[in-house]
Parts: sequence; C-alpha cells; structure tokens
Amino acid sequence: MLSKQIKFNSQNININYRDDSDLSVIDEIFVDKMYRSVENIILNTKHCILDIGAHIGLFSIYASVLNPKIKIIDLEPEPDNFALMKENLKLNHCKNVEAKCLAVIPSECEGSLFKSTDEQLTTNLYLSNNSHNHTTSTGHLTTKPPDHITVTAMTLEKLIGNKKIGLLKMDIEGGEFDIVKNMEYRIWGMIDCIAVEYHENENNKRSDLENIIRSHGFSVEHFPNHYDKRFGLLVCRNKKT
Repeated sequence: MLSKQIKFNSQNININYRDDSDLSVIDEIFVDKMYRSVENIILNTKHCILDIGAHIGLFSIYASVLNPKIKIIDLEPEPDNFALMKENLKLNHCKNVEAKCLAVIPSECEGSLFKSTDEQLTTNLYLSNNSHNHTTSTGHLTTKPPDHITVTAMTLEKLIGNKKIGLLKMDIEGGEFDIVKNMEYRIWGMIDCIAVEYHENENNKRSDLENIIRSHGFSVEHFPNHYDKRFGLLVCRNKKT
C-alpha cells in the first residue's frame, strides 16, 4: 500500500492508494481540480450529497473538507475499492460520510440488467484492469464482456426515497446513460444539482444526456476532458429550486 499527503483547503489530507490507477484519480480531483466547478454547490447545499461511483472515497473526502456539516452518502460496489474507501474516510475523520457497498441501477430498462434474489437486487459488475473503470453497463463495453462479479444493487428511486438531494454526483463508467434515461419523473424534482462524468461511445452520446437533463428543467454546463474528447463533466442545476 502506498500513501500520499495533499494540502487542500488549508487541510492535510492523507490518502492510501494501490497503484497508478488510483493515483490518476487522486490527481484528477486534487491536482487538476476536476470538480472545481461544483465547489460552490458543495459549500452552499442544505441537502445530502449522493456520491455514486465513489471508488476509494476521494470525491467525498474533497466534499467533506469543503462542507463537513452536510451528510454525504458514498456508494461503491467493488469490494476492494470499498474497503480502501472506508480506510481513507477513517484516516481523514470524515464523520459526515456514510459508506454503502452498492451499485445503483436503473428502475426500468430493456433486457435483464439485474435480478432479485430474496427481495435483494443484484447486478453484474464488469471488471477492468483499472480500479476506476469497473462498470455495470454492457452498453459501454466495446468488446465481449470481461470478467464480472455479482454485487448488491439498489435503484436510484429506492435510494433517494423522499430525501432531498443537494448534489447527485455520478462517475459510473457509462452507467450514467442507463440511470438518466430511466429516472422516474418525481426524482428529478428531488435533486438540486447533478455533476455527472460522461463516458461516450458509439451508442451513447453526451448530447443524449444533455437533452434529457435539460428537458427536466436543469441548466447544463459542459467541461470537456482535455485529454480525451469522449469524456468530461456535466454540471447541472435545477432551475426550479
């Protein structure tokens, strides 16, 4: 295990990580400041932050340092990532973060993306050599599905329930298209802001996400990835809240 200390917002942050894959995400968040455009949202939200695709907890640590009083819910389905996330949250005294080992799946979709076993939803998580590239979305895979594990899952609708969400952050390697396309109408009104990392392929385009999100009364800002035009961040604000 490797470790790195970063100064952020006048605080020392200590992060345990495993390899260059983890390090690339550390740099993305704390060096390149990919989420700089949502800092004011984090600082000013009065409602829960939902971090879907939390990896090893880096965005939630980032958000917790900015706003230690607001509740943050972390969701990461891959067991090794989840264990390291718990370790990093504890290391940085993030007492406002609740961690759950869960995948988020769409409420409705074509085909059988998930199954129910004794009233517990599960789904396939397709594994990548890079720890931040695991995905539940077969539509995002350009070759035959790689090795997978079965993980516990929950729909976004059940997860949110009747809670107001100040910021919904999604980084789920193509799964964002399935979630956004199938969100129940009432859920849109429960969310103040969305920060979604998009992962384009021939079947799913950024414009698809933008059009759906705008149709539900959100403004959308686009922050493209400078290294790969297929990726980037959409920051969306509900104009009705």
